[in-house]
Amino acid sequence: MSERIFISYRRDDSRGYAGRLQSDLSRRYANEAVYRDVETPPGVDFGEHITHLVDRCNVVLAIIGPGWLDARDRDGRRRLDDPTDWVRVELERALVRQDIEVIPVLVDGAQIPRPEELPPALAALCRRNAFELSDRRWAYDVEELASHLDDKLYGTSAIHPPETVPTDHTRTAILAGAAAALVSAIPADLIARSTVHRGRLVSDFTAVSDFVLEKVIVFGIVGALAALVLGMLSRRSREPLVSCVLGTGAGIVAGAVYAGAYAGGYLGAGTTPTSSTAIGMIAAGAFLGWAFAADRAGSRVEASCGGLAGGLLAAAMVGLLHAALTGDGGHRVLTGIGVAMIVAVAAWVGLRVPRAAFGPELATPVPARAMHR
Repeated sequence: MSERIFISYRRDDSRGYAGRLQSDLSRRYANEAVYRDVETPPGVDFGEHITHLVDRCNVVLAIIGPGWLDARDRDGRRRLDDPTDWVRVELERALVRQDIEVIPVLVDGAQIPRPEELPPALAALCRRNAFELSDRRWAYDVEELASHLDDKLYGTSAIHPPETVPTDHTRTAILAGAAAALVSAIPADLIARSTVHRGRLVSDFTAVSDFVLEKVIVFGIVGALAALVLGMLSRRSREPLVSCVLGTGAGIVAGAVYAGAYAGGYLGAGTTPTSSTAIGMIAAGAFLGWAFAADRAGSRVEASCGGLAGGLLAAAMVGLLHAALTGDGGHRVLTGIGVAMIVAVAAWVGLRVPRAAFGPELATPVPARAMHR
């Protein structure tokens, strides 16, 4: 037997609000746990069916709009004064039960009635703490109401069984991506050196373009592998293939920026190789960081700033280790460590919040039944 949330409402007063609330709550709770009169099967005794459902439910939500209190029948008499009025029958039945929570839900600016305005059998409704639903903050209000209902319905069949949430391996993915950048830097540099046969970096277009192409290859390979690892291990990232493509593109841009900054500083300003390498790392960081952001608003800028911060750390590392790591092998290690630091910081910033998953906006509305309420 499914425990239910029973929605009591006056059709001419709050039909739209009742239907909207049922749609929102039905997506949160188990099938058939949220009931209103449109689901009454044809041919049944409506009175017996309603009282049976009220007796089974845990919560009754009494939807009260501006016209709820003074609704009139065809003869001009107030409906609440009629002992056979369905809304009155529902609430009377619920209020005498100690195991049912009755919550007045105020919509469209309605106020809770005063005791003297209600039949004596409904006077207890005024002592119940009311909950207000506003059009302007509907989603927030429904979430607040549902949080209360969660506590009330805990342990009943209305609550969905807890879903198994996949383990989030983002931290491991970030470390693995940084390790991939570090490990792949040496073979990537060897591939680049075997592809581009350049001489000493001098103020010559061919020498500079060869240097840029070499760094583009190195950073492109490193960025692709690091992004691929992130995409494979973190559910906060994109599909692995998409991550790999983005990492390749960002790595190519970062390599060009690195080479340009290095060459500009070394040849134009006459800086030392250490300073030029540090400048290149800082310049490349923001572009490489762009590849490691999740699909959420603002993440691109944040991850780029994270990459820039990683570039600053890499520049500081270069200043400390450049004198000790000399020669081609040492420079490859420096490049790997620098890119690994950029990847780690940028990915940590860009992937710290999972991508949002949005469900359907509204369920298909249910046709209203003919019973007059």
